[in-house]
Amino acid sequence: MSENFSDDARSPEVDPPPVSRRQRREEEFADSRSPWKRRLGIVLQVVAWTLAGIFALIIVVTVVVPKIIGAEPFTVISGSMEPTIPTGSIVVSKHAEAGEVAFGDVVTYQLKSGEPLTVTHRVVAVDVVEGKTRYRTQGDANNAEDPLPVRPQQIRGVVTYHIPYVGYLGQLVPMGSRQTIATIVGVCLIGYAVIMLIRSFIEHRRTKRPSSDPGIKQ
Repeated sequence: MSENFSDDARSPEVDPPPVSRRQRREEEFADSRSPWKRRLGIVLQVVAWTLAGIFALIIVVTVVVPKIIGAEPFTVISGSMEPTIPTGSIVVSKHAEAGEVAFGDVVTYQLKSGEPLTVTHRVVAVDVVEGKTRYRTQGDANNAEDPLPVRPQQIRGVVTYHIPYVGYLGQLVPMGSRQTIATIVGVCLIGYAVIMLIRSFIEHRRTKRPSSDPGIKQ
């Protein structure tokens, strides 16, 4: 005699937990991310952080530090001080009194007192004529001294340090706008790097979440 069992006597089947629409989108997004896209994202993040770091460092050494130590940045546009100071460098010159400028110092001075055009050369002699101090200057790459002596009031400062070739970037924008533009670009680069880092963190959590969910079997 055959025995028949009703469907109610069978062991109940357990349906898998429902997958939300959000989880489905996350899984589809993770699957669509090919390995080369992930590698490209990592490369872009590294480049963004590197550029942001370099730009932030340039802002610090050309804008922030000079303000702190009471100095001014100037761009070198000729090769008269090579190889000591290459063309395109930015020199940071700190204000000095007449008695503080000595033989061998590299100074930034105005060609004419009160005018913006400046030159950065080395002091090769200090003369005192009728109680008045005069400095004779010369570029390291020049064969002769500068034609006119320099008066103390012409000197804008003694060079404290220089950053090679950074001045080429400064030539692309007007002098009065450099600090503003540098700050804006620097903030944008740093912001982009932060966004990329947050995005990478979110994507990493998305790809890890399904495996850590106890309600979903792998």
